Amino acid sequence: MQIFDSLIIILAFVVVVGALTFTVDDLFIDFIAFIRRLKPRIVNADFVAEMNSVPEKQIAIIIANWKEAEVIAPMIRGNLRGLQYQNYTFFLGVYPNDIPTWEAARKLEDIYPHKVSVIVNSKPGPTSKGQMLNEMARQILASEKALGKTFDLFLMQDSEDVLHPYSLSLMNYYSSQADFVQIPVFSFDVPAKSLVGGVYIDEFSESHTKDLLVRESLGAAIPSAGVGTLIGRTLMKELQAYQEGDFLKEDTLTEDYHLGMMTKELGFKSKFACVQYEKENGSLEFIATREYFPSEIQASMRQKSRWTLGIAFQGLENLSWRGNFVDRYFMWRDRRGPLNSILIVLSTILLALFVGLNAADHLPEILKGPAFQALLFLNLFNMSLRLVQRMRAVARTNARIHIALVPVRWLLANYVNIGATIKAYRQYQQSQKTGERPAWIKTEHRLPEHFGRDIEVNTP
Repeated sequence: MQIFDSLIIILAFVVVVGALTFTVDDLFIDFIAFIRRLKPRIVNADFVAEMNSVPEKQIAIIIANWKEAEVIAPMIRGNLRGLQYQNYTFFLGVYPNDIPTWEAARKLEDIYPHKVSVIVNSKPGPTSKGQMLNEMARQILASEKALGKTFDLFLMQDSEDVLHPYSLSLMNYYSSQADFVQIPVFSFDVPAKSLVGGVYIDEFSESHTKDLLVRESLGAAIPSAGVGTLIGRTLMKELQAYQEGDFLKEDTLTEDYHLGMMTKELGFKSKFACVQYEKENGSLEFIATREYFPSEIQASMRQKSRWTLGIAFQGLENLSWRGNFVDRYFMWRDRRGPLNSILIVLSTILLALFVGLNAADHLPEILKGPAFQALLFLNLFNMSLRLVQRMRAVARTNARIHIALVPVRWLLANYVNIGATIKAYRQYQQSQKTGERPAWIKTEHRLPEHFGRDIEVNTP
């Protein structure tokens, strides 16, 4: 019994000290945001006028597609109607063995010959998103003479994205200050009952209205979100020269994250353009990319396993702990997800043991003492602050009903993240044994019900 009590005590202190470490880590980000007064920039019509007065550079919007025949047409039509910018071209990358998507893309190219161009991958699909985007970039640069255009900027988007009307103008405005520009990415509002989909509301709201602002303020590398990411021509060419013709690293499932890290490592400047536009009626809206995220648990686990595998496991392998102290600190934050999942599992086990031992009056005395109780209280207090911070972030980005759902979705998010960690670890171990790259983990995409579907299509 004495050995069992010792194990319980060790487990208890490991859990509470680990939880305290993680919550203090998060509170540090809150503290920096508070003392430096970091928050989204609010702009009005005067800024929009200034932004629009900047000469428009040519932007190549590159979109990798695999089995996107259902969403690609409304996405293009809706964004073409909405964007308040002229000098851009949508490049739609398709695979030769994905005939429905290829045909849908060709129709769009025929209808909008000056705004849409199709690029067919030389390899059958699916390869990886990184491979597709790399091939697209090479073909675009090689075809500029035939197109009669020289592209100054390259913007990564997905086939389910809805771009804010001013998004291209905003990124064009900041492109003179930075070679890499990231704008926020948020989820559309989802029904209250869609708890899994709502998890993304909570996580992206906090990350893209506070955490990335802190990273930028402290001089850390800004990770790409995979969409809403603009890179300049010089950076594109430098990345290709550094990585044997590829601007994205193909042997990672989070090629976008790696892109952000490499941008800083190569000495280029990054900008996180977190801007809210104040309308004439006083309401605020983010100049951001909006999309729907997975709404089913298994789909969410698949997507998050890709993020965990690419950032935590492959990121450690590919990037090690390069950079200065600030970069290494944020790498630690990015990679701590699997440790957090382990801690949650241990916490659940500990809670069950506490309930059983307390009911049987066998709880070790040290765990009833003031020191341990103080640690428990401090953790509870810190976790409450975490929830308040997340609720404040959600209040900025989505409908008010989602604020009250944050605590419930926080519990669900932990469950999803544990499942994603297990999947990611298994996939990583399998790839280590076989030497094969983990496959492109694709999720189903959808758009708002009427976006781009109520537009009469006429050839210009």
